[in-house]
Amino acid sequence: MIGCQGSGDDIADPADRNDPDPTAIAATDHLKEIFDQVDGARLTQTMRELSGVVPVVVNGQTITLGQRFNATGRKNFRDYWTQTMRNLGLEVNQLHYQAAGHPRAGDNVEAVLRGPSPSSVVVIVHYDSIGPRGQETSNPGADDDMSGMSIQLETARLLVQHKAQIASTVRFVASDEEELGGIAGARNYAAHIKALSQTEGFTLLAAVDDEQSGWNCSRDGLCGDNLFPAFDVFQLRQRRRQDLQLPGDRRSAGQHHQHVLDAQGQARLYRREQRSLRDVGDRGARGGVLGAQSVRQSALRCSRRRHLSPRIDMAYLTSIARPAITFQASLAGVLP
Repeated sequence: MIGCQGSGDDIADPADRNDPDPTAIAATDHLKEIFDQVDGARLTQTMRELSGVVPVVVNGQTITLGQRFNATGRKNFRDYWTQTMRNLGLEVNQLHYQAAGHPRAGDNVEAVLRGPSPSSVVVIVHYDSIGPRGQETSNPGADDDMSGMSIQLETARLLVQHKAQIASTVRFVASDEEELGGIAGARNYAAHIKALSQTEGFTLLAAVDDEQSGWNCSRDGLCGDNLFPAFDVFQLRQRRRQDLQLPGDRRSAGQHHQHVLDAQGQARLYRREQRSLRDVGDRGARGGVLGAQSVRQSALRCSRRRHLSPRIDMAYLTSIARPAITFQASLAGVLP
């Protein structure tokens, strides 16, 4: 037994132990961690589930997702989304509404990741889909907008893992009635969150929308005369636009996010629901504004195939997801 313990000479000096260096811990770049932790295989599996390629188990039953045009398709998706978010430990709120002049009611769902501050960042993606006239349920809406939805779900997963580093509350929203509803779901949520922020006294920091991130126009030779890769950077509170060409041009609407964009010159981010969110509240009133962030690929203007199920380039989608998710983490207060 004494031999097993070793001699006194073998007792390690505390200074020689392999304990983590506190200064090294403090220097951890959490944004870089998040960027590196974006899981391409998981994104691919999520896309396969959302577009109906493989079945999923929801509430103990095996179902196939895919279209989200009719009531059954939309409910199946909401059940899947709710189960996924609750499995991450998030609180989920069902938000039923009836938009004026609309023949049917709509349903948004919100999952809340609470941070140290109730001030909130909104990550919103529409979930309804539509196919060609007379074949509305034939389109799984893989690019429009389950590509963006897969990014949202991966964002939620990673921010839950990095909850200790976020400074604000993050509200993930799946909104209804984008395709035929005039963005009714996003408008309804904007009105809801504005009223809630005023009632509960918290600030709305930013709104981000991931949209159509899976079709690579460059791969299909359909980018037209637009620069590629390129970013259009919009910051709606100031109603200004700056074009950002990567990787040569290093200008950005937010210089402190520049390292995120530079990390993947082939990537793009696209935000769309800002049309409804930008009008929330008085622009001069702190806490009454959603300062919607928008960064989109110039080449998207050439795309007219969003309802025709364009092929999904998963390597391309993953290259978009990495800076998109890192950017959203930085909005939530994660520091490098």
